Amino acid sequence: MNQEEKRIITLTTASHSLVHLFEGVLPPLIPLLMLEFATDYFHLGLVVTIFSYAFGIGSLPAGYLADRIGPRRLITLFLFGAGILAIGIWSATSLVNYSILMGGIGLFCSTYHPASNTLISLAVREKGKAFGIHGIAGSLGIASVPLLSAWIGSALGWRIPHVLYGFIGILAGFYSLTIPRQLEDRKKGDAPDGSGVPLIFSYFNLIVFFLSAMSLGLTYKGIMTFLPAYMGESIHFGGLQLSKVALGGAMATLALLSGTLGQYVAGRAVDRLPAERLYLGAILLGTVFVFLMSVSENMILVLSAVMYAFFYFSTQPIQNYLLSIYLPKNRHGLGYGIHFCITFGIGSAAAVVSGYLADHYGLRSVFYAMTLCFMLSAVMAFTLLIRVSRRQH
Repeated sequence: MNQEEKRIITLTTASHSLVHLFEGVLPPLIPLLMLEFATDYFHLGLVVTIFSYAFGIGSLPAGYLADRIGPRRLITLFLFGAGILAIGIWSATSLVNYSILMGGIGLFCSTYHPASNTLISLAVREKGKAFGIHGIAGSLGIASVPLLSAWIGSALGWRIPHVLYGFIGILAGFYSLTIPRQLEDRKKGDAPDGSGVPLIFSYFNLIVFFLSAMSLGLTYKGIMTFLPAYMGESIHFGGLQLSKVALGGAMATLALLSGTLGQYVAGRAVDRLPAERLYLGAILLGTVFVFLMSVSENMILVLSAVMYAFFYFSTQPIQNYLLSIYLPKNRHGLGYGIHFCITFGIGSAAAVVSGYLADHYGLRSVFYAMTLCFMLSAVMAFTLLIRVSRRQH
C-alpha cells in the first residue's frame, strides 16, 4: 500500500472501532439502566431498536451522498456529530431523553459504513485485504465494548462510557480533516466494453444477497443486544465473585475477540478463493455454534460463542467484497448504503423482538430464534452460489 492508502486505512480502521463502541455501549449497561430508569428488558430493547433503525435506515441516503459528495466528508460528519451527542448523554435524566440522544447518535453513525466501504473499494487496490483489516478494527470495537462499558460503567457510572467515546470521536474528527477528499474517477467502468456494469451483474442475485445479509443482520442485533446479560446469567465459575454485569461483559469480550481472527482469515482468503463458497461455509458453521449457545452454559457456552463470533464476523469482509464485484463503480456508495440499511435497519427489529422473548420466555429463547435466522441466511447463500456457478459455466 502507498502512503495515501495507509492514511485511508488508518482513518477507516479507527473510525470503525469507534462506531461499534457507540453501537455497543448500551447492552453491557442494561442492569444499571434498568435500575436507573426503573424499566425492563423490553423497553431497553426498544432503545436499542431506535438506535439501530436510525443506524441502518440512515445509511441509505448516506450511500447516495457518498457517490455524490465523497465518502471522506461523511466520515467526518459521523465523528463530530456522534461525538457531540454522546457527550450530551451526561445530561440525560429520563429514558425518553436517553432514547432521543441514542437515536441521534445512531443517525450520525449511519453515515459511516457506506462511506468507509466506498472509500476502500474505490481507493485501495488490495480490496480483500483492506476489507479484512477494516473488519478487524470493527471486531475489536465490538469485542472490547462489553468489557470496557461494563467496567467503566460499574466503576464510574453508566454515563461515563458514552461521554468518553464522544471525546474520542471528536478527536478522530479533527484527524479526518487532515485527509483530503478523494477524487476517484467514477466514470471508469468495470466491464471490458466500458459500460460500467460488471459482467456478473444481476438484480436477482443482488436481491438474494440482500436477503441473506438481512437475515444475518437480525442475528447480529439479537445476539449482541443480550449476549452480555445471557453470559452473565449462564456462566458460573466456582468461587469467582464477580457481578453479573462485569462477568457478562468480560465473557462476551473474550468470545467476540475471535471475530477479529475471522475477519483477517476471510479477508485474506476472499482474494484467492471463490467468495460465494466461503460465504456459505461461514454461515453454515455459524448456524451450528449459535444453536450450541442456546443449549449450553459455562465453558461450552464460552467456546460456542467464540466459534460463533469467528464465523459470523468472517462473513463481513466477504459481503463487502461480493458487493464490490457485483456493482458498477459509480453505484458502490448506494449499494453499500442499501446493504447496511437492510442489515442494520431491518435487522434492528431483532432487538425489540428479542427483548419480548427474553421477558416472556427467558434469555435462552433469543438464541433459538437467532438459529432460525442463520438457517434462512444459509438458504439464500446456497441459492446465490448455485446461480453464480451456473452463470460462470
